Amino acid sequence: MEKKTIFRIISIILVVIAIFAVVCAATTTGSGFLDLSNIVKTICVCVAVVCAVLSAVMWKISGK
Repeated sequence: MEKKTIFRIISIILVVIAIFAVVCAATTTGSGFLDLSNIVKTICVCVAVVCAVLSAVMWKISGK
C-alpha cells in the first residue's frame, strides 16, 4: 500500500474515534457518592480534540 492510502485510513480511523469520544462526552451522566462524570467528560473532550487535530494533519500529509 502507498503511504498516501495508509495516512488516509489512519485519518478516517481518528475521525471515528473523535466522533465516538464526543458522543461519550455528551451522554455521560453521573450522580452519587463518588461522581467522576465531570472528569470523564473532560477526558473525552480532550481525546476528541487531539484525534481531530491529528486526523487533519494526517489528511493534509496524505494530500501532498
